[in-house]
Amino acid sequence: MSVFLKKLQKHQDQLSRLEQQVLAYIIENPEVIAQSRIDEVAKEVYVSTATISRTSKALGYSGFQELKYTLIHHLEEEQHPIYQPSANFTQLAERVQNEISETLQLVKQENLELGAKLLAESQRVEFFGVGSSYSCCFEAARKLTFAGRIANAREDWDELRIVAEHLTASDTAILVSYSGETILPLEYVAILKEKKVPIIAIVGSKNSQLEELATLVFHVKVTNGYYGEIDMSSRIPMHLVLELLILHYIETYVEK
Repeated sequence: MSVFLKKLQKHQDQLSRLEQQVLAYIIENPEVIAQSRIDEVAKEVYVSTATISRTSKALGYSGFQELKYTLIHHLEEEQHPIYQPSANFTQLAERVQNEISETLQLVKQENLELGAKLLAESQRVEFFGVGSSYSCCFEAARKLTFAGRIANAREDWDELRIVAEHLTASDTAILVSYSGETILPLEYVAILKEKKVPIIAIVGSKNSQLEELATLVFHVKVTNGYYGEIDMSSRIPMHLVLELLILHYIETYVEK
C-alpha cells in the first residue's frame, strides 16, 4: 500500500460505518477512483453521493473532486523513481549531486530576474511552508531580512492563515511545497489569489494545483525517498533555488 493510502487509512477510526466502507473501496481501488465520477463510485459502494462527499471531507479534503485530484497526483508520483534511504555516503552524495544538477538546469534566468523584481517592489515578503518545507522558509526569510527586506516565515498554521488574509497586492508571498498539493498551502494560496498577492511557488512536482495558481514557478528536482513511512525526501533543492533568488535580488537591487 502506498504512503498516501496509508495516511488515508489512519482516519478510519474517525469514520462512520458507511464512510469506512467508502474508504475501504478507495484503498482497494485507487486506479478506479482516479477515473470515476462521484455517482459511479456511489453506485459501486452502494451508498449515496452525499456519503462520498462526507467521507472526502472527513479525510481532510473539500470534496470528492479534490480527493480524486490528489489521488491522481500521488499515483503519478509513484511512477517516478523512489530511492531507498540508507547511511551509505556514496549513495547519498550521488543523489544530492543529481538533484542539484537537475534543479540548476530547471532554473531559468528570466524567472530569477522576475522573482528578484517582485522582491524589490514588495513592501513585505511572507514565506509559506509547512512541515519539512518550513526550514527552507525560515532560512530564506532571515537572509532577506539581513538584505533589507521585511520578510517573515511563520510556523503556526493559524497565524499563516491570518497573515494571508492581511497581505495585499503590494506584497509578495513565497510558497514552498514538495508536492504542490498539500492542503494547507493550497488553502493559503486561495486566500492570496483573492487578495491579488503576487505568488512565487517553489515546487518539487509538475502540474500541481499550486503551480496553476502561482504568478511565478520554480521547479526543483526532488527524489522520493521513504524510510518506512518516514518521508526522507530532501529539501536541499528548495534551499538552493531560494538562495539563487535572494542573491539575484541582492546583486540587482541592493548593491547598486
